[in-house]
Amino acid sequence: MEQHRNNNNKSKNDIFYEITGIKFSREHLLIRALTHRSYLNEHPESLEDNERLEFLGDAVLDFLVGAWLYHHFPEMAEGELTKMRSALVRTEQLAEFAHAINLGEMVLLGKGEEENRGRERPLLICATFEAIIGALYLEKGVKFVQEFIEPFLQEATEQIIVARKERDPKSQL
Repeated sequence: MEQHRNNNNKSKNDIFYEITGIKFSREHLLIRALTHRSYLNEHPESLEDNERLEFLGDAVLDFLVGAWLYHHFPEMAEGELTKMRSALVRTEQLAEFAHAINLGEMVLLGKGEEENRGRERPLLICATFEAIIGALYLEKGVKFVQEFIEPFLQEATEQIIVARKERDPKSQL
């Protein structure tokens, strides 16, 4: 577990807790969610990267965002709900959520990915956020994940409505 500590000798679990107030009892889920495949390639002692958790988190997010929109916008038509859901789960939006909790600083990257500024790449940070959602789902359940993402959704939805971000460029043309 020592390789998952920073210079201040804090574990990833401690850092995540300081930022989010969430502590994992099964720390291996958090470490797995934060492990990019480039790190796994250079650290054979690590057992798994975050891709499976990303897959799960993507599905959990899609469901929860859809349900949240359904309940918060009862008069919105299905087509508009779909556009809004798409805007809320797009790569750039999820990367913004990840940046809000400093996931870029916590992700475990290989040297090459680190040198190529992987911590700043929206796709990598988005994938890490989805993996965290998958880990939170396994650790604490769907209700907890729902409560965790609701503040993100509330703020982003307000911004999307004001800026009309739910419209993709093709629709705007």
